[in-house]
Amino acid sequence: MNQILLTLGGLTLGGSAAVILLALLGRNPKSHYGARWRCWAWLLLCLRLAVPLPLLSLLQTAAPIQVDLPNPPAVTHPQPQPGGGQSGEQAEPPAGEQNNQHQPGPAGGTASAQLSPADPVQPQQREERPAFSTARILLAVWLAGAAVMLVWSTWAHMQFLSYLRRWAAPVTEPAAVQAFNQLGDQLGLDRRPQLLVCQGLKVPMLAGLLRPALLLPRGSMTGEELGLSLLHELTHYRRRDIWLKTLAMWVNALHWFNPLAWYLVRLVERDTELACDEAALRRLPPELYSAYGQTILAAVARLKEKPQ
Repeated sequence: MNQILLTLGGLTLGGSAAVILLALLGRNPKSHYGARWRCWAWLLLCLRLAVPLPLLSLLQTAAPIQVDLPNPPAVTHPQPQPGGGQSGEQAEPPAGEQNNQHQPGPAGGTASAQLSPADPVQPQQREERPAFSTARILLAVWLAGAAVMLVWSTWAHMQFLSYLRRWAAPVTEPAAVQAFNQLGDQLGLDRRPQLLVCQGLKVPMLAGLLRPALLLPRGSMTGEELGLSLLHELTHYRRRDIWLKTLAMWVNALHWFNPLAWYLVRLVERDTELACDEAALRRLPPELYSAYGQTILAAVARLKEKPQ
């Protein structure tokens, strides 16, 4: 129990330092560590923070060490002579027994001998620990907070899936389907997400971990804007960014008490978007850079619009 709390504390300190370092690297646009490399760093960091257990102690096997001690030699005492007499020379007792013999006390009596190895030694009474120690309370609070976070995230995801089952439908527009298939071929995607249109969405988005779907808003995108938006979302799918985002949310649920864990989710979201834009721009001719940027800015503006 204490080992788990110590490991969790060490991961909190080390993970917080790594988050601050990657955040500072992301502020420098001239840094050699671009968004793509920061995403790999986020992946490694999240994988370690996702398992808050002492890994070294789990790998070690506590095999007991057996030591064979030689038996002590038997002590022989002189045998009495037949008839009750004794031999002329009395055998001297061993030095250990001489020390254990009674010595005359200060008042002419005899002083009690010291404890011999054969005498039983009373074990020290251990202090009774309280039933609810501080370590148990901290562990219970941490587990309760993580459980609340996981239940809330699962409930929100189930609600979103229920909304999709009710309002989402396959895309039937020939232009959108053709653009989707052409971009999938260009990106070399053997397996592709479902292409759905959903009422109530403001911008295209990729949703679903095991059965991903590319969702388009109903009747708001056509032509060049539609093609660039599909390229952006399919690049997310090719890079498997949704897995990294899900892993970051899991880390946030386990480290809910650390404010930098919440900041980590925002930084992962930012760097995955930047890395996706870099990968998408490498597949576009330079004359479409401006149009791609305007498409992304328009999507961000629609997300910030307040519902009427």
